[in-house]
Amino acid sequence: MSDESSGLTVLLQQASRGDEDARSDLFKVVEQKLHAMAERKLNAENNQVTLQATVLVHDAFLQLVDTKEPVDWNDRKHFYVVAAKAMRHILVDHARKRNALKRGGPDRRRAADDIGQLAERHTAMQSDVLAVHEALKRLAEHDSRQAQIVELRHFGGYTVEETADLLGVSARTVKGDFAAAKAWLFRELSSV
Repeated sequence: MSDESSGLTVLLQQASRGDEDARSDLFKVVEQKLHAMAERKLNAENNQVTLQATVLVHDAFLQLVDTKEPVDWNDRKHFYVVAAKAMRHILVDHARKRNALKRGGPDRRRAADDIGQLAERHTAMQSDVLAVHEALKRLAEHDSRQAQIVELRHFGGYTVEETADLLGVSARTVKGDFAAAKAWLFRELSSV
């Protein structure tokens, strides 16, 4: 393990135990990488998600370090795998909230104003995010590694090589599993 990786692991462990200085230092260290992940994901959505990368990064970071129980972070890889998962869940929650507003939500008057501002493509995109989320849950029951690879590649924006490094498998395995997972997801999403 490199000095940089071990330093990050120490910061992760200190931050998860509530050390505010470590938390601040940790954010400075991981912010750029998390922002790049968020940008890649949001750019892939063709501006159809109204969430900004900075908001996605901050929300994901808070989910990762603001927990009631300290997280036992293994290393930086573990952190970035969980960060990709957190971003996925934030995007899914965002899609659900948008759909709730579309149906009237808790405040119909405000929802009606918001709906007037939504473009049709946003509605379709939010449904797609939810459909992919549900399909990924089913894929995880079928093959958890394939689901992780999709999560890292699609929601985390990782390359094949980065995904292989994070999961401790070969790039060839990632390519094969990703191809199989995409085919499986295509069948699942086509049958909906």
